[in-house]
Order: sequence, then structure tokens, then C-alpha cells
Amino acid sequence: MNFNLQSIDWCKIMKITFSQLLIALVCTGISMANSSRAQSVLTRKVDLSTTNADLNSTLKKLEKTAGVKFIYFRNIAETPKNITINAHGRTLNEVLEELLKPYSIHYDVVNDRIVLSKLQADPARLIKSDAPMADVPQSVPVKGKVTDDTGQGLPGVVVKLKGTNTAVTTNAQGIYNIDIPDANGILVFTFIGYTAQEIAINGQRTIDVQLQPENKTLNEVVVVGYGTQKKVNLTGSVSTISSADLDNRPLTQASQALAGLATGVQVQQGGGRPGSDGANITIRGIGTFNSGRNPLVLIDGIAGSIDDVAPDNIGSITVLKDAASASIYGNRAANGVILIETKRGKTGKIQVAYNNYFGKEQVTALPKFVDSWTYAQLTGATADIVAKYQSGADPDNYPNVFHLKDLVNSGSGFQQYHNASFSGGEGKTVYLFSGSFRNDNGITAKTDNKRYDIQANIDSKLKDNLSLKTSLMGFSQIQKQPQSNAAGIGGIIGYSVREPNTYAGLKSDGTYGHQDFFAPEAWLANPGFNNFRAKNFYGSSVLSWEPLKGLTLAGTAAYHYYTSVNTTFIPDVNLDKTTYVGPNSLRNTSVDGQEVTLIATATYNKSIGQHNFKLLAGYQQEEHRDNTFSAYRDKFPNNLLYQLDAGATTNQQNSGSANEYAFQSYFGRLNYNFKEKYLLEVNGRVDGSSRFAPDNRYGFFPSISAGWRISEEPFIKNKINWIDELKIRASYGSLGNANISNYPYQYAISTSPKYDFGGTIAPGAAVTAASNADIQWETTISKDLGLNFTLFKGKFSGTVDLYERTAKDILYQVPVSGTLGLSAPTLNAGSIQNRGIEADITYNTQLGKLRLSVTPNFSYNTQKVVKIAGDLQTVIPNFFLGQPLNPIYGYVADGLFKDAADVASYPTQPIAGQPGQIRFKDISGPNGVPDGKVDATYDRAIIGTKDPKTSYGLNINAAFKGFDLAILFQGLGGYQVQMGSYLAYAYYNGGNIQQWQVDNAWTTANPDPNAQYPKITNLSQGSANVQTNSFWNRSGTFLRLKNAQVGYNLPTGALQKLHINKLRIFAGGQNLFNWNHFYQGWDPENSQGSGDNPNFYPLTAIYTIGLNVKF
Repeated sequence: MNFNLQSIDWCKIMKITFSQLLIALVCTGISMANSSRAQSVLTRKVDLSTTNADLNSTLKKLEKTAGVKFIYFRNIAETPKNITINAHGRTLNEVLEELLKPYSIHYDVVNDRIVLSKLQADPARLIKSDAPMADVPQSVPVKGKVTDDTGQGLPGVVVKLKGTNTAVTTNAQGIYNIDIPDANGILVFTFIGYTAQEIAINGQRTIDVQLQPENKTLNEVVVVGYGTQKKVNLTGSVSTISSADLDNRPLTQASQALAGLATGVQVQQGGGRPGSDGANITIRGIGTFNSGRNPLVLIDGIAGSIDDVAPDNIGSITVLKDAASASIYGNRAANGVILIETKRGKTGKIQVAYNNYFGKEQVTALPKFVDSWTYAQLTGATADIVAKYQSGADPDNYPNVFHLKDLVNSGSGFQQYHNASFSGGEGKTVYLFSGSFRNDNGITAKTDNKRYDIQANIDSKLKDNLSLKTSLMGFSQIQKQPQSNAAGIGGIIGYSVREPNTYAGLKSDGTYGHQDFFAPEAWLANPGFNNFRAKNFYGSSVLSWEPLKGLTLAGTAAYHYYTSVNTTFIPDVNLDKTTYVGPNSLRNTSVDGQEVTLIATATYNKSIGQHNFKLLAGYQQEEHRDNTFSAYRDKFPNNLLYQLDAGATTNQQNSGSANEYAFQSYFGRLNYNFKEKYLLEVNGRVDGSSRFAPDNRYGFFPSISAGWRISEEPFIKNKINWIDELKIRASYGSLGNANISNYPYQYAISTSPKYDFGGTIAPGAAVTAASNADIQWETTISKDLGLNFTLFKGKFSGTVDLYERTAKDILYQVPVSGTLGLSAPTLNAGSIQNRGIEADITYNTQLGKLRLSVTPNFSYNTQKVVKIAGDLQTVIPNFFLGQPLNPIYGYVADGLFKDAADVASYPTQPIAGQPGQIRFKDISGPNGVPDGKVDATYDRAIIGTKDPKTSYGLNINAAFKGFDLAILFQGLGGYQVQMGSYLAYAYYNGGNIQQWQVDNAWTTANPDPNAQYPKITNLSQGSANVQTNSFWNRSGTFLRLKNAQVGYNLPTGALQKLHINKLRIFAGGQNLFNWNHFYQGWDPENSQGSGDNPNFYPLTAIYTIGLNVKF
């Protein structure tokens, strides 16, 4: 990139002489490190061919081929078009000598920049003068040092006396010397990428200046569909997250990265099991009835899972939220699009980096259960039995074992992570190679995850107009957990919540205490396991050719391959002398699949005066296939031999399946702007999916958006100087959704049925699923109105969006009567609408040497079902017109029955009322008014919603000298959670009792109708209290300290002797604190188990220490 100063009469200005430049370099103490770097730059091999060109254009060409940047005054390069040079494989030093020597131009290498200056007879300062040397008036010298925001010297800064042509540049250490006519005037300090500063001299002889990075928001380039755009020219709703937001967080999954950082994005991490601790991501509310609710994720342009990419390899994340930004992806963009660009190399010498951290996990919340003697007393044990539990003399028969607490402390919870990378490139090829290793040991024993990631990105300039971009990524994962007869570690944890302290763990005789057939300690100690092994590979190449100026043709070929093997071994166990669980069994399930993607695009940029156009046209096709095979045997000779061949053949089972589908797409986009002030974008995409019948296979998804940069209008630009950027934008368009099962328009035929012909069983085939050839694309209409602003020289910036998303023709399997004999067909069953507002604001400031950035964000979304096809509401009572999806539907609680008289006087309950039991309101009857009887038909209502309405975050970053601090708060709100079974109910199926339940329960001694817990009594699925009702509603709203980290960068001077560029040490944590009004001892974000078979893994906090090193 050229640094051309404004055109001035430099031919009359005295320049630096060669000999004096050498003296200046010696005096400023150019280090050996800089000399070595200069030598490295100058010895680069370059190819340069030009005919009859001027120096300015030749230097621009040399910048590209040599990967360097020239800094010079414009008049230096003003030469006739008589330069002809043909250099192949020559060093940059040789080319510069040949090119510059005829024009008496000297060059000096300063931190990978090449500074050009004329060889004349004045010291290293530039003074305008029309008079001979003898007539120059005596000047006043001013000196100083210019540093960046971290205190490092800035070379090449232009220091100019305002209103004159007197100017100099700083040397390698940022030091300058300038002679001025007198001790007054104003010095102006300018440098690319930094905000210019003006300082009054006022007689000062030494003026030191610290330049601040300029606000890059306006010129920031954002990744969009099939390309990039300047952020100021965006007319769609987009959120961006850079690698700087992620680099110092102990993220185990990339899906966790968005929490609290992007407006309109809800992130919920349901559990903390190693390898399965990813988060669910919802963009602007759930927009469909079916299970295809996840956003489309593209990794370097290729569809995949967000957790397939290692967090350390992410260069940027862009979230496309409205039709203007996402409709270019048409068929799968209805739920939003997440674009992930991995890190790539940069031109320059090789850079080696190593990052690590070591951490310790612990549960974020843990319920407190009563002691065994309290439990015995509450459940009717006699006084002598209670005393035996309390004495602790016989732990085998009268124990006090906290099964859940022991289980979640049985593992080490130790984590370690290591990442090494090297990047760089000379001339025409740049590269980045990265490898990482993660080993997470869970809070429960035998629960761990190991993962190895590799990344290789190579960018090559094959010719001046031909480039090749290659991206390779892969990982190998081994995830392990213990296995019981019913479930993995999640089920073992769930049943440990149930098991009271009155049951022993491991007894002195080697047997186990157990409740029914469940004994957490036994399953943990025995050799049962579930091992999941997975491998993933992504590879893509993009070839770009620019045959004409402004026209770029590109072709992409991508391949994604994945394979996994899931092995589950259930041992047989003797819990005690009379209780046997078996037989043992083994199941192996293997999956492999591939996706092939081909993309061709043509992009044309053209400017006509102040009218700027950009056209994109493209074609894409995707093919997907996967294969599944499963095999099973049982009755193995022992629990140590678990290969399939060792099992009995009498009950062996196997199955296999395959499926494939394809997409074909044509798309285009037009971008237009006038003076970068009035903005217009039009998108269109035609998508075809093999999942639909031929007559309905293709759908068209267009969008249009416009923007107005009001800040570019004279009435603001010239009069309101505190407004840097002000833009309003609006968009309208449609998005598609084809996330349904394969080929619902065809009848499914199964070969499983068997037929009896006269006592002989014969194989056969039968139609098992109803079809519907008339289904069409599910379509989402999106509207958005947005505002972007930057104020007070970048100190404040923010975004506000209002949106509406209406999904119509939603694809859903509408339940049918069992008498049909077929599974339900897929229909275009209804419509749902989401409306909301989202806003964020960033405040940046500097107080002395303290730099501070604060970014709060907030999103609010409302949702309602606006159409239901046919009699769907009757068949599925959880769909209600005018109400959100996922409501909590049940009885309205009205406190507790105080006594028998209260029971007698209150409306009849669906299950006979008792003192201390929850009262259900009589809210209606056959005639639409209360009828004195509570029943399920007339007296249930929507009592809550399970999906959050609000999401919010607060990101704080601070730096002081070598210290840095990062704090991130994140939360969700406006929703209710109902835990069930053993987690919420005391004495459920003979289960455990939590201390808060005892402390707040209704009792005969304290018959409080407003007690927080009903009378403690044995419960089951048929009990009145466990019927879905509002008594169990708890607010799911929470605010979490998601991440906090403090780091320290060691002084560079101390590291230079070790040839280390940067060494940072840090300590911090993830999921540290949580503020909520939830059930005591439970985390509202944690996915909770319910029913008689609870299955969950607690959320965990991670405390870490680590370091970042760059060489």
C-alpha cells in the first residue's frame, strides 16, 4: 500500500543526504533485530516485468509481487513513463538498486516498510524554502518520540508544521527532529491507521506524542455471502465477532463462543459433559414447528457444524440475521446463517505461536440433600432406626451416603489445552498451519474427551490475475463415559439424585447398596462403557481469475468426510448376593458420510463517476450421502472380553441403512451505491431440493434492502462534528427451509414385515408411511429496520434493529389416527411469527494509560402461532393460536389446602384434595364459567413459556500498561422452567429429599397455605401434586459471569534476548457466577431431566491458568 502525502512543491524542499542518513541511523540506535529483518526483506526473490511505466505504478506492482509496503512523498515517484524492467528471480535489493538509483532515491527498511527519500544535501528534515541556503532564517529545533497506544515507537510517522510544507518522518524508534521558524505554531502528527493529532508548540523543545488507533468500524470489511463488503455499505442486519473476542477464553466448543456477544442470538449450554458441552443457538426466535431449527453454519464457505472447528482456529464469526444478508443462501437460511472464517497467514517472516491453558472444573450448582436420619424420620421410621442412622456405627446397613455429591467429585475435572501454529510467507504464497490437543477429564470418573485438531490454509498468487486459496481442516475425537444397564453417565447422575442417603454405596463385603436395580457406585466401578470415536475432514479450494479489470471468476470445490464408531458395553453386575443385573451386551454403531460441494461465481465491480456497482452471479450444487451400520450381541463370557465375536450368536442383531439428498441453486446479487451515501442491494436465489416432488422442487427466495448514510449529507457532515457515522437501513425478503426428513412425498416401504402362509413365515414388504406429493417449501418472510451510529470520534458506536419474521407453510408431521396403520405424512401445517428489537452500544475511552471498552447488548423477541392447519390444535394441545411455541400448559395453582375444611369448601379437584396438597383453580366449565369442578378439559391454561424472550450481555475489556482484563456477562430471561421427578419433588418414587423442601414445606404444625413446598409425602406420576401446574414454575431468568480473565504481557525488552516477541500469562475462568431465582442448588441453564428416567450432566465452571507465546 502506498503512503502518498498530499501534493506539494517538494522540489524546493531540502532532502536527506546519504551520509547524514547513515549518521542518523547510528544515532538512533537501529537494533540488530531490525537489521536482520531488513536483510530478510531485501533478500526476497521477486519477479517484476514492466514496460514504459512511471515509478509510481511500478512501485505499486512491486508491492504486490514482493509483499512489501512503500512509504514516500508523492513527488518522489513523479517520473516520466520510461521505466522498463524485466527481473525474474532477483532479490528485492537488486531490483530496488536498478529502479531507484537513476532517480537519486534512497530506501531504508523500517519494520517491513520501505521508506523512500531523495538524496540531497540537507539533514534528515524537510524545510520549505524558496531562498538560497544562506537566506534560510535561523530555526528552532523541536524533538520528541511518537509511540502507539501500547507505548511502542512508531516509525514513519509524518510530523508536519501546520500551514507549511515543513515535515519530517520518525525513525525506527519513533524519534523525530524538526526545525521550525520560531517557537510557535502547531505540529500535526499523522500515520496510517491512527488518528491524527495536533499539538501547539508554545515554546516546547521536546514534544512526545502517543497516537491512538483510528476507529476502524467504518472501514471494516465484513464477510457476507460469497464475498465481503465494507461495513459502512451493509444494508442487512449483521453481527460480527473477531478472533480477539475469543482468543483468551477457555472455550471447549465453538458454539459457546457467541454467548453474550451478539444481539438477536440466544445461546444455551445445556450441560457440561466433556465433548458434549456444546450450546444450542437460536437466531431471532424459533421460526418453525419441526426440529430443523438450527442456523446454517458455513466454515470457509462450506456447510458444517459449528463445533467442528476449533475455537483457536476461528478468525471471525459473522451472523446473518435478516433476509437482506441471508437470502443469498436461500434454502437453509430461514433460521439465520453463521459464517465462520478460519485464520489465514499474512505476508512476512514466519511467526510461531504457542498457546495453552490448564484448568479445573467444578459444578456450578449442587443441591443439598437431607442426612439419612432426617430422611428416615420424614418417611416414618421409628426412633430407634433414626438413632442408628445418626450414630454412624453401622455404615453398611445405616449409612449416610451423599450419592450425587460423591459422584460429581469422583473425577479429577482436570483440563489441558495446547495449540501451536506457524504462519507467514514470502512473495506470492502465504500460509498458516495449526495443530491443537485438548484433554478434558470430567467431574465424574471415567468421563473424558480427547480431541486433536489440524488446520492448514494456503493462499497462492499463481499469476498477477490468478490466485488459489486452499483450506484444510480436520479433527479426531475420543469421548468416553461409564455405562449402566439403562443409560450413560447422564442417567447414572439422574438416578443418583433419586437415591436417598439411607442406601449404602460400596459395602465392606464388596457388594453395593441399591435402590431397585440402580446403584451409582456399582456402575461407576464396573467395566461398562460407552466410547464414541469420530473423525472429520473438510477440504476446499477456491481458484479465482481476473481476466478483465473488475471481473473475477471463481470456482470452489469442497469435500467433507466424517466417520464415527459408537461402542456401548453393558456389563452384568451382582449388586449383592440376591440381585443380579444382566446379561452383559455389546452394541457397535458406525456411521460414515460425505458431502461434495461445487460453486461457481462471477463478480463484476464497476464505477461510473460516483455510481458504484457490484454484480454477483453464481451456481452451487451439494450432494450428501451417509451410511449407518449397527451390530449387537449379548452373553459374553465375562466383562473383560467385549469384542462382537465373543458374544453369543443366539440373540445377535444387525441393521444397516443409507440416505442421500441433493441441492441445486442459482443465485445473484446487485449492490449499488452513490457516493457511498445511498445504498441498495438486491438478492435472489433459486433453490432445488431432492426432498420435494418434481413439481414443487424449486423455490425462489428474493430480498431487497436499502440504506442511507445520513452522516454523509452536508447538513450533518459539515455542521455536526460529533456524528462520525449515522446510517438507517431497511430490508424485506424471503428465506427457505427444507430441514425435513428425506423424500416425504414418496411412500416408504419397509421389508421388515413377515407374513404367515399356512404356518410358514415368509418375508414381505409393506408401506409404512403416508406420503404427500403436494408439500411445498417452508418460507420465512423477513422485515428489518435498522440504525447504525458512531459518535465522538469513535468513542460511542452502536446498532439498533426492529424486525419481524413470519414463517408460512411450515412443514410438520401432523398426527393421524392409529387406525390408518401408517406414520403421519408431512404437511404445510401452519405459520408462526417472531417480532423483536435488539440493540448494542460500545464505549471506548482512554484515561491516561488505561484503555477501556464496554459493550452492553440486549435483545427482546416475542413469538406467536398465527395459523394452524386443519384440526392440529385438537390433536396437539401444545399449539395455540396467538401463543408462543413450547408453552407450559397445565392447571393454575392457588396455594395449598390449609386443612380439611378448606378441602371441603373448595371446588372439586381432579384428584381428591388433601391438606397440604396443591389447590387447582376452577377457571371455566362447559358453559364458559367456573362450574365448581376442576378438570383437564376446561381448567387448564397456558401458565408459562419455555423459550426465553430476552437475551443480554456485557463485554468489558481493559488494559493498563502490560496488564489486560476481560469480563463477559451473559444471560437469558423472560421464560419459565419446570423441573420434574427426582429433581423437584421430595420423596418421588421413594426418592431423596432436598433440604430446602424440608425447610419450606407445609406441615400440620405450620399449615401455611402459601408455603413454598407442599406436604412431604410419597409421590408418583399419578399424584395430584405432580400434574403440570403453575406451582412448580420457576423463573429461568439468569445473569452469568460467563468469562473473566486477567493477563500480563512481559516487557519486550526482557524477551528480546530469548528471541521471543510476546509472552503473556493469564488466569481466569468460565461460568463463574450465576444470579437467579431458580430452585435452590440447580442451574436454570442446565437441561433438566424429567419423568421416571432423568438424564442430565451438570453445567461446570472452569478455572484456568495459561500462557500465550509468539516467536
